[in-house]
Amino acid sequence: MKNLHPYTKLVLSFLVSGLSVLLDRPLSLGLLALFSLGLFLLSRPEGRILKTHLFLALTTVWGIMISQGLFYQDYPRTVLLCLLPPGEHFSGLCFIKEGFSYGLIQSLRLLAALSAGLYLVTSTSRELFFRAVAALPLPRGLTLMAVSAVRFLPAVAENLRLVRQALRLRGYRPLRRGLLHTLRTELSVFYPLISLAVRQSRILADALLTRGFDPLSPGRKLFLPSWPTREKWLSAALLLLGLAVLAVKILFWLYLQEVFYAPALRPLYALVRNYL
Repeated sequence: MKNLHPYTKLVLSFLVSGLSVLLDRPLSLGLLALFSLGLFLLSRPEGRILKTHLFLALTTVWGIMISQGLFYQDYPRTVLLCLLPPGEHFSGLCFIKEGFSYGLIQSLRLLAALSAGLYLVTSTSRELFFRAVAALPLPRGLTLMAVSAVRFLPAVAENLRLVRQALRLRGYRPLRRGLLHTLRTELSVFYPLISLAVRQSRILADALLTRGFDPLSPGRKLFLPSWPTREKWLSAALLLLGLAVLAVKILFWLYLQEVFYAPALRPLYALVRNYL
C-alpha cells in the first residue's frame, strides 16, 4: 500500500471521505473505518505516527460519545446514569443511550477520514506529493495550500515534542498535581505552537510576495512517475463505487421526501435502509 501511485492514494482518500459522509448505518461505517485503518497499517507507519493515530482516535471516539451521551436532545431518550438528577427548573445531567449511539456513528465517520488522511500523508514523500498535486489542472494557489499543509505537519509535531520535552525538564508530570493543573498545563502548550505557526505563515507569505507568486496561474508540469494501468482501472472502479452509493442515497432521499417512488426499486430502498 505504501508503494501505490499518489493519484491512487488520493482516490482512496477521496472515496473514504465521501463514504464517511454518505453512509449512516453503524455496520457500514464500522467496515469503512476498518478498511481505512487497514490502509494506514499496511503502509507500515513509524511508531511515533502510530502513537499519534492512537491518541487522536481515542480522544475523538470517547470525546464525541461522551459529549453526545450527555447533551443528546432528541427523542426517544433512555437514561443510563444521572450525574446530576433533574430538579424543578433543571433537566438534569444524564447519560443517554441514544446519545452514545449517535456519538459512535459520528466518531466512526471522523475515524475513517482520519485514518485515510494519515495514510495519504505518511506514506507519500513531500516531494512526490507536491509533484502529484502540481500536475493536476488546478490553480497554483490550491496546490500551494495543500502542499504547505502537508509540509508543516511534521514541523508542528516536532515543535510539540520540543515543548513537551521542555516541560518534562522543568519537572512536569501528568496528573502529579491534580487533574485541573494537568488540563491547564496541556492547554497552555498550544499557545507557543499557535504563535510559531502564525510567525511561519507570515514568513512564507512574505517570501511568496517577494517572488511575485500568482495564485491563479496554472501549475507547472513537473516530473511524475507514470500511473500504472492496473491502478487506473482500480481507481476508476472505486470512483464508480462512490458514485453508485451517491446515486442510491439520492434515490432513497427522494423516496423519503415523497418526490419520487418506483415499486421496482423497493429492494434498493431496503438495501439502503438496512445497510447504508
